[in-house]
Amino acid sequence: MGLPELRKFTNEEECKKYYIEHYCNNTEIKTFDGICVRFYEETFEHAFYVRTRKSWKAPKDKYSTERGERIDWIKSVLEDPSIIPRKGYDSAKKNYDNSRRVTFLAPNNYVVVIYINAKGEGKFVTAYLVDNQDTANKIASSPVWEKSA
Repeated sequence: MGLPELRKFTNEEECKKYYIEHYCNNTEIKTFDGICVRFYEETFEHAFYVRTRKSWKAPKDKYSTERGERIDWIKSVLEDPSIIPRKGYDSAKKNYDNSRRVTFLAPNNYVVVIYINAKGEGKFVTAYLVDNQDTANKIASSPVWEKSA
């Protein structure tokens, strides 16, 4: 799969405007298997910010240029039929959760996570580069995501 070029934004406001225009206002982004994925403005900070403190409880407080420049990869990865979707891992419950659909692009170690509601509709959660190879291996070997009937 050929990925889109990295997009260079001059600042985070420009990235957020692009996200709203190309994702939030676009109602036709679908996964390769037909799941309509919705994007919301309030998800921007979660998806495009990182924590400056090394704690999962710390707030995401810094815009990530690395995440922003891969913004066009989100749609491309969701639409790629060669990537097998995986179940997301719920660390609080210590098990895999079929309502979290993880699309992992190896060898780039890029992941896109969507939440699947009871109606089978998708909601964008986040997208990022996995910077730990052990984590990347765990994601790549997670159980295959199953479309509910």
